[in-house]
Amino acid sequence: MKHLGCAATLALALFVATGTGHAAALTLAAGTTISVRMLDSLDSERNYAGETFRATLDTPLMAGERVVVPQGAEAIGKLVAVERPGRIQGRPLLALELTALNFHGQSFAVQTGSYQEAGPSQGKRTSIMAGGGGVLGTVIGAIAGGVTGLLIGAHIGAAGGAIFQTARGAKQIRIPAESLVTFTLLSPISFDAGL
Repeated sequence: MKHLGCAATLALALFVATGTGHAAALTLAAGTTISVRMLDSLDSERNYAGETFRATLDTPLMAGERVVVPQGAEAIGKLVAVERPGRIQGRPLLALELTALNFHGQSFAVQTGSYQEAGPSQGKRTSIMAGGGGVLGTVIGAIAGGVTGLLIGAHIGAAGGAIFQTARGAKQIRIPAESLVTFTLLSPISFDAGL
């Protein structure tokens, strides 16, 4: 009987120890918005898909009333797509995702949707420049030489506009340091409440 009492006391002590030894997990749900402030700048002309970037958490991540990830936590991400337009066609694009949140000496993998920035289509810009050059050339040709001058001026102006756009090159996309970028969490993450 005495042994039974000791065993019951030991079992109760183990139950209490294990019950208080592990803090409950806090979970960030899928769909949570994560806003970060960029530490690195990104440029569609200079950076490549697969490169990583650093940022800091701009606002704390909350689970109910509890702060799960503090403001200022390090955020790590990667470029998932970089597109550079050609001189005549294409559109500049940067697409990035977060991959990890680091705080209190620990790193937590995250999966987010991609944030994208894209510029105007280069083909459209070339058409506008050629069209604008054509109109200007038509006006100058009409003033200089009547109908014949009008036709010649239109062709020369259009060619000049296209050549100017080609020589000028494509406009690139840039996300400077200190930019605020927002991601959406795709999968929930659980954290120890004792962090």
